[in-house]
Amino acid sequence: MAKMPVIGRFVNIGIAVVRLPHFQEEQMPTLLQAISDVNHRRLEHDNFIQSVPIALRQNTLDLNKLKKTVSDVENLVAELKESQSAAADKKQTIEEIKESVGYLLGRMEFVRRELMFEMRYGASGGAAEGDDQITANTKVLNQEKLEQARASALRLNLGCGHVPLDGYLNVDRRGLPGVDIVAEIDQLPFGDDEIDELFSAHVLEHFPQEQLRRELLPYFHRLLKSGGEFRAVVPDAQAMIREYGNGNYPYDDMREVLYGGQDYDGDFHFNMFTPDSLSGLLVEAGFGDVTVIEAGRKNGKCYEFEISAKK
Repeated sequence: MAKMPVIGRFVNIGIAVVRLPHFQEEQMPTLLQAISDVNHRRLEHDNFIQSVPIALRQNTLDLNKLKKTVSDVENLVAELKESQSAAADKKQTIEEIKESVGYLLGRMEFVRRELMFEMRYGASGGAAEGDDQITANTKVLNQEKLEQARASALRLNLGCGHVPLDGYLNVDRRGLPGVDIVAEIDQLPFGDDEIDELFSAHVLEHFPQEQLRRELLPYFHRLLKSGGEFRAVVPDAQAMIREYGNGNYPYDDMREVLYGGQDYDGDFHFNMFTPDSLSGLLVEAGFGDVTVIEAGRKNGKCYEFEISAKK
């Protein structure tokens, strides 16, 4: 193959003739710039490939920081809830203290009234000399009300204490305000088959079982007219024992209700009842149509039930 001739400063490449100075001065810089651009883009690509794990690691760190922030917020919310719960418990404790103080103040006032009454009337109430038990002298304090009741219906509220009821002749062994007849409830100034209704609230538990069975309930049965009603409210031992067993009823409350506050002579309990046990005593005394009106009813510290029976 024949060599291409070199003519002066020109190179003969067959068809085209390229002028070297022109290539060096004008095209070479452009080519070098293109090579540089390609190389720079390759470097950028390499840097991008390398930078991806770094970016991912940074994202992971950011996510961890975010998780910690969320955890801190959750802990703060939990602390706030605990604070609110503590505040609620504190408020409940304050309310319980207020209730206890109110109850104690009520008991103190009740005992004060009892002591003042006993000091004024109790020792001179008509007991026989040498008797340990003071027996009330029977006395009608409101004769007009008694006559009105005889003309319509004789309804007695036995052992009313400081809570006389409208529509009833209120009977107690003490002449307290609102009492119409002073008498022992087993020595009432009435004869057999004369009373339309006998009612008592928290009275029967003050009498021993045998006295109730042999004397008091048969006595009430005799006093009532045919078709007359006996109605009583007493502590519900069944409900109290159940609630105590379930952890819903304090022992001290149960003990006080079952055995009485024992602050004075008349504040001792000698008996306890369930709806079934008192129903049985009433049937034994001759009553019929025994009905438990309500059981397990909460009344202050006491669970109580209400029962009725007919003659």
